Amino acid sequence: MSKLKCVLGFSASFLAATLAAAAQTPSALPAMVGAAQLPPGEGRDATIRVCGTCHDAGTLMSQDLDAEGWKQTVEEMARMSDGTDDDFAAIAAYLTKAFPAK
Repeated sequence: MSKLKCVLGFSASFLAATLAAAAQTPSALPAMVGAAQLPPGEGRDATIRVCGTCHDAGTLMSQDLDAEGWKQTVEEMARMSDGTDDDFAAIAAYLTKAFPAK
């Protein structure tokens, strides 16, 4: 029984340390599905971090919005998501540039 306690104690300690490290590592967070398809640019990381909690990259890429449309969409989504005003401004600017109206 003491060997079992030792193994379980080690496993619990190892798990706690791993979870603590993962919580501090941004790459450990779930990524937006399809994020690799998004073009590079300022605001891309904020888009992945904030928008990626609910949307995949295909949702963004399928839109046909001009600058005002992206701004309004981001403002709507901002009411239902976590992010700062700076995040939302960067996201709107990024989406406008990366996915202009067709």
